[in-house]
Amino acid sequence: MGGRKMKKWLVFLMITIAVTVFLVGCQAEKEETTETGPVGRTVLNVYAGQSEEENLELLVRAYEAKNNDTVIQVHLIPDSEYTQQMMRIKNKEAEADCIFFPDAGEAAIWKNKKILKDLNSWYKGTEEANYYAPWYEALDDKEACYYIPYRLGKLCVYYNKTLFDSLGVKYPAEGWTWEEYKEKARKLTGWSNNKKVYGTLGFESSSSWWMLPARTRGAYNPFNPQDLELFRESAEWCHEFTSEFAEAFPYLARTGDEWSGYHKLFLEGRLGMYFGEDGEVNMINQEMKKQGLSFEYDVAELPAWEDDDKTDVYTTAVVTMAESTKYPEEAYRFMKFCVGEEGGRLLAGNSTVSAWQSPSVQNRYLTATRIPEHANYFLMDSVPAENAVGVLYNAGIEAMCNEVSMYLLAEQELNYTFENIEKELKELKAK
Repeated sequence: MGGRKMKKWLVFLMITIAVTVFLVGCQAEKEETTETGPVGRTVLNVYAGQSEEENLELLVRAYEAKNNDTVIQVHLIPDSEYTQQMMRIKNKEAEADCIFFPDAGEAAIWKNKKILKDLNSWYKGTEEANYYAPWYEALDDKEACYYIPYRLGKLCVYYNKTLFDSLGVKYPAEGWTWEEYKEKARKLTGWSNNKKVYGTLGFESSSSWWMLPARTRGAYNPFNPQDLELFRESAEWCHEFTSEFAEAFPYLARTGDEWSGYHKLFLEGRLGMYFGEDGEVNMINQEMKKQGLSFEYDVAELPAWEDDDKTDVYTTAVVTMAESTKYPEEAYRFMKFCVGEEGGRLLAGNSTVSAWQSPSVQNRYLTATRIPEHANYFLMDSVPAENAVGVLYNAGIEAMCNEVSMYLLAEQELNYTFENIEKELKELKAK
């Protein structure tokens, strides 16, 4: 009897040990998968703004399919939380390998705060380095490279063809001017079905849209006296534009980035023209299909200043590597995929203009983007000279915009405004 009990006890003990070992093993495997991904696979933590969600989903899916040794975790950041998230990365409270920025100027700020890694160990001498070399002529530090262009946003004028036709207004023609833009806005402004129709949006004082006429003349650096004079003329023109039309255009409530703002007016047929990049094509087309709308729209190139050659205006989204990355080789391999031919073709197939614009990528974009008719205007005609900027440039732009906002609000005179700007720019350069 005692022997049988002993055998039962031994069997029970062996089963208990086996179950315990199994459970511990499963828990260890679970913890390993949660923290570092499946065994043998590198996990890259990638950060980007919410507007990049669709593009990154395409790129990540394709990259992981080709590289089964890598898992990419995308962390989308609301615009209002970009600074907080960057500080968490800087303080090593969050692991990061790659960071996508909406423009090069934003990346320059965080490069100066030492959270971005110099890429030259991987970038120098590569195909992508040769392709993007002309973009970096204005870099503060020509011996280092901290970001690579990934997506290119060329500003154009979206216009409602149906509204133009109903009012007998001619479409914008190639080579049109800012004065013609103003005149078309005047003709399009009025009332329809007891609702206000706006020819275009106003140059709201707290935004930087007032710089656009100057930028189409090639101005981008306020520390350059010639550029500063063009910014002055641009501010004066926009002040006259808004003063002349008084209450004809919406301002604060309609000039933000929310879809419910000016895009809604455009879809309702109550906004004739507005400035935008290629990324809005997908949003408009999807909303038109969703709502069953049948109006026609197109895009035109930005107006030119009278008797001046026109310079295209771009916003360049860039990708960077975090200084704290544990996997620089793997991180750069993903970056290379995004900024080169493969990534460019994927973006183009989704009607998104990539920075890499080989003939095959451009053809793919035009094939995928049937509406609007002149989607080709979004493609690059020349290298965006203002792409590579620095912290000093950003500070100068901010100082200039702060002063001009007071001028546009009619709180101070033009001469006084630009005297203040010149003083502030001198102080910034002296630091």
